[in-house]
Amino acid sequence: MHKLWKKLTRWVDRKPSRVTFVTRVIAYAIDWALGGVICGLPAVAIYGLVTKRSDMFSDLYVFPSLGFSYGWSYLAGFLCFIVALVYLIYIPYKVYPGQTLGKRIMKLKIVRLDGKPLDIKTLVIRHILGLMILESVSVVVSRYLRQMLTLATGFYFEYYLTAVGAFITMVSAIIVYNTPSRRAIHDYLAKTRVALLDEPVQEPVKKTKPKHKKRHK
Repeated sequence: MHKLWKKLTRWVDRKPSRVTFVTRVIAYAIDWALGGVICGLPAVAIYGLVTKRSDMFSDLYVFPSLGFSYGWSYLAGFLCFIVALVYLIYIPYKVYPGQTLGKRIMKLKIVRLDGKPLDIKTLVIRHILGLMILESVSVVVSRYLRQMLTLATGFYFEYYLTAVGAFITMVSAIIVYNTPSRRAIHDYLAKTRVALLDEPVQEPVKKTKPKHKKRHK
């Protein structure tokens, strides 16, 4: 079984990381819970203002089910997505470079493999394409995106996309657990890794143009 795993994962980075699997899981759990609560606040606020109800907000389907316009569902989902961008893109880019709140609490940081500073493009690939779209059960806001797609098309996309996202997330977790680099699928997409906060990052080697010798006539 071990030999089969190695054959199937020849492409996987096996360079040892100082970050343990448990540490990554705890950081993820914090981001899932804390990020989920923060990103869901707009939906909860709109639900209370529109419906005048004090019970707990469940999902975006609740607005049309209570007789309200679909527009409230789209507005709530859109605002949740904007807050998620602040949490997953702006904070690790500007507020705490390389860190979501979960990683900051666990003293971890996201670094690029080439040693260059983390940029928006890398964060978009890692957190939007990797987490929100592919490993979609990794972040709560993806649920709202699936629900908006379902409401807009009338087809129950949420069920199928949740199943696919759960499968990809499970594969990603297995890769993190079974490889010493502790890199997930979204790390491979963005060419990043997770390092300890105090871990020195190798700076990129500057390419110098070769000097051409002047020919003497």
